[in-house]
Amino acid sequence: MRLTPLAKQLTREKLISCLKLATKNDPTSHALPYALGVHLTQEGDMNDPSDERWEEICQGVESFERSIVLNPADARAHYNLGMALSDRHKYAMRTRRMQLLPPPQEAAERLINALETAIQLEIKCDEAGCSNGINIAEAFLTLGDFVLRLKNFDLARIYLNQVEECIKGVGNTDEDWAQSMLQQVSAMLDYIHENEAIVK
Repeated sequence: MRLTPLAKQLTREKLISCLKLATKNDPTSHALPYALGVHLTQEGDMNDPSDERWEEICQGVESFERSIVLNPADARAHYNLGMALSDRHKYAMRTRRMQLLPPPQEAAERLINALETAIQLEIKCDEAGCSNGINIAEAFLTLGDFVLRLKNFDLARIYLNQVEECIKGVGNTDEDWAQSMLQQVSAMLDYIHENEAIVK
């Protein structure tokens, strides 16, 4: 309980140590491994190629998975797990650690399941008036990007089209983040079209 007001006063290293201790002392709390996962994955340097950073990312993924076991209805935990799995995959590619990842099919299923579950839960929350603030368009973009890297063009197109629908549905098409996202979608769809033409 004290970690929330103390978080801004502690260094990242001390905060992570405190969260690990708190998680060990209260193994039934889903909020603690969730917070630990956030600090391990989102606040570290993704350009740091060290073994220590790799271990942090892997621990972050495990923390989100633990949070989901304790509270399967938390859309934020599923969302952040999906994002962490995607970041871990990209990091492994950049740092030549692909051999340390699960088999591609297993990795794809885990990421897709995490983000699709987050989207389903968030839609239900939004309909009930208790949205978590999850960016559903970003979730679909991450899904599209991931399966595109696996060369699954049909599934990638489905996810990428959902990005456009989500952005247009909330009427944010003129905002900078929306324009940036739509440009990414356009580039990916062009890539799919070009590669399908080559195959034909």
